Amino acid sequence: MASDADRSASARVETAGVTAVFRELVQRAIVAQRVDVGESAEAYLVALLATFVRPERADLLDPPLALDYLQASHLPSAQRFEKLKRVADTALFVTGVFVDSLEQSLVGPEYYTALGRGAYAQLSTTAARGALSPLFSELAGRFRDFVRVLAEVGAQDLFRREEDMLRLYKRWLHTRGAREADLLVRHGVVPVAGTTRRH
Repeated sequence: MASDADRSASARVETAGVTAVFRELVQRAIVAQRVDVGESAEAYLVALLATFVRPERADLLDPPLALDYLQASHLPSAQRFEKLKRVADTALFVTGVFVDSLEQSLVGPEYYTALGRGAYAQLSTTAARGALSPLFSELAGRFRDFVRVLAEVGAQDLFRREEDMLRLYKRWLHTRGAREADLLVRHGVVPVAGTTRRH
């Protein structure tokens, strides 16, 4: 029977392994997407992915992020910070990794992008976490860039089905990412955004 110390050591080794894998994937995604990312933001994305390997909740969107976002303003600063961080991190993760699923839900990626940006912007002004303020400001201002990085990490198994081509095109419409455009071109689809002219 394994002791608590053995289980703890095993968990640390497993976490270190997961972190190393995500660090490599994030670094490759940053290069592939041609996104200029500082060390702090890169480390944050790696930690974010590692956190969601074993999420605390079975359903990431329960309670709804908008509800937590609204409730945060009525909480003491430490609780507000944690609630806004959950909203921002979950919105970034879901929008980056599961954008295809969002396109089939009642609210799309733009909704989660707005929530995530807003929550990171509020976090950037939180006085108690002043050292993280520049990082949260960067995450808010460049949310779509970080979505593209996470989408690159999450897109390891593209084109398993025919429907994936349409999903990829929709992802390109949302992110305007070079990777998505390149994959579309390689499969014979030239990405062109429609115009929104009114007559």
